[in-house]
Amino acid sequence: MIQYYNWLPQLEAFDEVDCIKNEIAIFTYSDIVGKLSDEVYKTLTSPHKFDFFMLMMRTQGSAVIKVDMVEHQLHAPCNLIKLAPGQIVSVESHSEDFDATVMILSQNFLESLLVYINGSIPLRIGSRMESITHIGDQERSMLEIFVRAVRHILNRKENPFRLQVIQHVIMAIFYSSEQVRKIDGNEPPRSNADVLSKEFLELVKDNFRRERQLQFYADKLCITPRYLSRVVKECTNSSAAEWIERYVILEARALLKSTNMTIQQISDELNFPSQTFFGKYFKRRVGVSPKEYRRKG
Repeated sequence: MIQYYNWLPQLEAFDEVDCIKNEIAIFTYSDIVGKLSDEVYKTLTSPHKFDFFMLMMRTQGSAVIKVDMVEHQLHAPCNLIKLAPGQIVSVESHSEDFDATVMILSQNFLESLLVYINGSIPLRIGSRMESITHIGDQERSMLEIFVRAVRHILNRKENPFRLQVIQHVIMAIFYSSEQVRKIDGNEPPRSNADVLSKEFLELVKDNFRRERQLQFYADKLCITPRYLSRVVKECTNSSAAEWIERYVILEARALLKSTNMTIQQISDELNFPSQTFFGKYFKRRVGVSPKEYRRKG
């Protein structure tokens, strides 16, 4: 199984990391990478998942990272990396002078923000967010100011309301951003279909290794499989079956590339009736057999 990892408790031990326990942490990559234990560094450079949100703004040097098995080159002046819980991530390589500002946000912290934001700004699910984006000089300057402000607030440990202050700073940045200004103010608030699709994707993330039938997810949501498929397609541009398949294949590819598990063990891990069935399922969707995929490196 791809390792699920929580960096927060380990990072909080470093003086170079500004944080509020289990909620938010900000640090400079070069300040802490040399101080990580061998186990943590190995996890960082191998495919892994984590249970928090991460923003990383490259400041110098270059790096190669993989997100959900897709390779990304980081070398442009304004690369911004956005990672969500459950994505498969690995740092393949980086130059000696590579550096970045890193912010980690717990799911609880971000969800508390969405309580306020979703009240007035409609957020739809759509396709998965872009992991790597290129920001302009103005946005970069705003982010740098924001990071300095948040680090200053975090260092004011005598203030019992640091978390609330940071939440309001983030909301101010959000509402002043170009992306929010582009949203049509007449767009209706989130519909029941959006909420249903979000619940479906959460169920898939938790159950795809064992459950691939639409009936299971429809029963959990107390709707028919036909209605589930129609709603998910309308909201995400992919069918419910395609989402389930996407999670299964992504996990299979990651296990083949990053573990020593046999193909039979991977087949069992993903609850296929046999290795042969798994092989046919994989080849039909990827184009090569699991053995060939692993051999290609």
